[in-house]
Amino acid sequence: MYSKKELVIRYILICTLGVLLHFTYDWSGSNFFIGLFSAVNESTFQHLKLIFFPMLFLTIWDIFKKNPKQKDFLVRRTAGVLYGMATIVFLFYTIWGVLGTRYDWINIAIYFIGVFIAFYMENSKKYNYSINNFTCIIILAYFTIAFFMFTYNSSNIGIFFDFDGVGPKDYFR
Repeated sequence: MYSKKELVIRYILICTLGVLLHFTYDWSGSNFFIGLFSAVNESTFQHLKLIFFPMLFLTIWDIFKKNPKQKDFLVRRTAGVLYGMATIVFLFYTIWGVLGTRYDWINIAIYFIGVFIAFYMENSKKYNYSINNFTCIIILAYFTIAFFMFTYNSSNIGIFFDFDGVGPKDYFR
């Protein structure tokens, strides 16, 4: 579907957009609308937006500009973003639990790995996903609505915990 050059460009684009979205909320002076798409704090939930929205926007762009002929295009993209987000959650909590602290460079590396896994899973020929495009639209819409709803109205469960300057001892109090 994509040449290696196009994949590298897409990877760099998604990584760059995700890194920028980490800062756009602060840069905008805490703009409500910008916050819907950007990380508004240091929670895991907010950081999942950094992979989800760039990949969603690129998917929409590809649908309208490239008109992909691959019948399972949307299925593969949806699977990719879900695997990418799951990778970020898994690696973050595993590494944080082992080290007992967070390092920004490790979090950035986890993000880049999550994007890589997303691209791998959406482009791998050995995986056949057995869902249809309508289901994918529902899944993507669900995540979009969830990100919008919980950006400013989160609960006390772990994925919403703001990790700014805390370690596991603070988290488990």
